[in-house]
Amino acid sequence: MGGMGMRILAGLAAAVAVLAAVVIGRTLMLAPPSAASGQATTTPASPEETARAAAHLGQAIRFQTISYQRGLQDEKAQASAAALVQFRDFIAATYPAFSTAATREIVNGYSLLFTWEGSDPTLEPVLLMSHMDVVPVVPGTESDWKHPPFAGEIADGSVWGRGAIDCKGSLISILEAADSLAARGFKPKRTIMFAFGHDEEISGLDGDKKISELLASRGVKLAFVSDEGGMVAEGAVSGIATPVALIGIAEKGYMSLELTAHAAGGHSSMPPAQDETAVGRLMRAIKRTGDAPFISGIDGPTRAMLEAFAPASSFGRKMVFANLWLFEPLVVHLMNQEPGSAAQLHTTIAPTMLKAGVKENVLPPEAEGVINFRIHPRDTMAGVTEHVTEAIDDRQVSIATLPGAREASAVSNMKGAAYGLLTATIAKSFPDALIAPNLTVAGTDSRHYLPLTQNVFRFIPLRVTKEELAGFHNTNERVRVGSLAEAVGFYRALMKNLDDPALDARAGG
Repeated sequence: MGGMGMRILAGLAAAVAVLAAVVIGRTLMLAPPSAASGQATTTPASPEETARAAAHLGQAIRFQTISYQRGLQDEKAQASAAALVQFRDFIAATYPAFSTAATREIVNGYSLLFTWEGSDPTLEPVLLMSHMDVVPVVPGTESDWKHPPFAGEIADGSVWGRGAIDCKGSLISILEAADSLAARGFKPKRTIMFAFGHDEEISGLDGDKKISELLASRGVKLAFVSDEGGMVAEGAVSGIATPVALIGIAEKGYMSLELTAHAAGGHSSMPPAQDETAVGRLMRAIKRTGDAPFISGIDGPTRAMLEAFAPASSFGRKMVFANLWLFEPLVVHLMNQEPGSAAQLHTTIAPTMLKAGVKENVLPPEAEGVINFRIHPRDTMAGVTEHVTEAIDDRQVSIATLPGAREASAVSNMKGAAYGLLTATIAKSFPDALIAPNLTVAGTDSRHYLPLTQNVFRFIPLRVTKEELAGFHNTNERVRVGSLAEAVGFYRALMKNLDDPALDARAGG
């Protein structure tokens, strides 16, 4: 090899050495994990308080406050409406100190807004949220439950039943904390509001949206909002040995497109080419949509999450997460292998409903299908519709947007006082947990309050394992009794530490 070739090789070797030095240097410069050390400095509920919270959660589960997609018209939904009223009365009777300290308003028939007036009216209120409604139990699966889904039984160290995680566990924890504070004579300096919606599972349009509109009509601006959307996950994050407290700082948008394929119809004994039937056209349209995935990338909340994971990861993962500028394509490829992590990267495509035909020997003139999209913050509803239209490329397939569509939320401020207060309270309550922001891939009612604040954080202080998380909207939903103790302690600490004027939205918190 001549001198020129040797110089090229030497240059390449030097470049690789510099690159390696940069990568390793950035890895070694990482700050230690954000988890606190030692014992929790937030006092959890006492054994007596914990037993009472578990019993109250069991009672709450027995109220079958089910949201049915058809609304409150049929017989089942009327029973659910009655259960909401009974649950409302249960709250008043079970938490007398809180019910005396806070003013209750019933909004749009069923949702509840409590206002615990603070001593300083110049401080903007904080809103703590949960919801009273639950999803139905899939008919025929009742026998698959270890304990009946609406019995609220306490067994094997857990409270079992529909709504234990989503979302009566946090609702009861909030009420237990507030009632115990009120009973001890605590009076907040900053007004604390509590919103308990009745229809979160069907988009909250009659519940929290109405509460938000009511507050807006009064000129209320909120310092911050705390809702569901993240939890303390144990063993649920690959490669992270410690529990991870995930805080949703944004949530995906939501849109369902209805595809209607048109054809001539006719007798099944003389069918045209497969792709010329309505059913065939619909199948092709759905496949073409699925074969045209949206762009994946690591940005916004997802990048912030991975950067938070880095300090607690093994050296190899730490090196990758600390140098996403170099390794992003590799990370995207790996995350796309698992549905849970893939959803953090892009707008998802999920065919959910099909309808066609009235008889087995008749070619239907129309076939309908619904595809649900959870929209990443980098995309828009208009962009999704355009993307799908181009992918299908068939004038015989019409596309319509179903009601309830919404854009992705804004990303909340991670550098403000509100996020700082929340993370500090988490660190004191869960000293073994790594704290990380993330993108909430499902929807929450917190989005309805974005006109009132840009500080919306999605976190409930319940520990869940991967197995327990599988009960979310599923069989054997449950919450550990010990987790309730920590949750009550967390909410008590949070309510006692809301006096900082820097939290006010007008102050940029």
